[in-house]
Amino acid sequence: MIASRLFLRARLLALLFLLPCSAFGGDCSHPIILMNAFDGNFQFEANLHANDLRVEVDRKRAPIVSFTLDSRPRRIVVMVDSSGSMQTSPHRTGFGLALSAAAYTVDVVPGSASAALVTFGDKIQQESKEFVSRTALGLKVLDLKTMQPKGTTLLFDSIGQVLSDFPELGVGDAIYLVTDGGDDKSTGSLAKLKEELVSRGVRVFVFLLVRNDAETEREVRSGSQLIESLADATGGNVVRLSSAAFAEKDRAPLDELARGLAGQVENVYRIELGIPPAERASRTKVSIVNGNRGKNRVHMAYSHEIAPCPTLAASSTRSR
Repeated sequence: MIASRLFLRARLLALLFLLPCSAFGGDCSHPIILMNAFDGNFQFEANLHANDLRVEVDRKRAPIVSFTLDSRPRRIVVMVDSSGSMQTSPHRTGFGLALSAAAYTVDVVPGSASAALVTFGDKIQQESKEFVSRTALGLKVLDLKTMQPKGTTLLFDSIGQVLSDFPELGVGDAIYLVTDGGDDKSTGSLAKLKEELVSRGVRVFVFLLVRNDAETEREVRSGSQLIESLADATGGNVVRLSSAAFAEKDRAPLDELARGLAGQVENVYRIELGIPPAERASRTKVSIVNGNRGKNRVHMAYSHEIAPCPTLAASSTRSR
């Protein structure tokens, strides 16, 4: 039952995300939306067409210039929190729930993808020096058993460092973040971090550890809210994981959720809009006109903004 409720919560989170207008050589092209769509059984909807969609920008209908399916192999960086809060308990050493959650992320990596593993506390440590197969990633995760969590957590600064250390991460690639949401003293700007993730098209999927310790939950609540907003802004997802979920004998809901998330990462639609680049963020709504496709209605959600073209936004600021 616990895993079933977990699955139902996760499947209703945002399945469509937006990118700012792309900039090449200082010029911005038309805004591009990257979209996921699934049917009522959380299976990827592979036969959508442009005429199935209605896109509105600032409440005005926007023409669709192109609509294509992008299933290129993804690069994924799995980030596992290795700070002191990740240990089993104050009286026991080693990873607790974080190790189970890290192992679960391996199931969420698409078979066609490659992945790298890093741990982080007050700094990041690359556990794999390059992107490897899903099988090799699983072996790297098993090696975490020998690690002793310790130190503080620079959650948001660590994400920024990953973006710096892995410049090849781009449109459609992802960060899988295993954490309780706590952040001790990150100094970087969350707004700038969000802007870089969105501009590069890197999605953040959060595997949020949920414990029954009321004091711990109070400490990480504000951090988890911020990390959830980051996942939403980048078109990722948030999965809440507890020890009880992994203890259940029936793993079918967890396995089904893993397949759905892997499909969400692997298959995205690219929608190029026939509107000029914008100087300011624009409110956006996407809906499916032909909602009843077969027996199941397509489930889809969307982000709410297209970011402004950096070149135009800078020019507008200078003119003020």
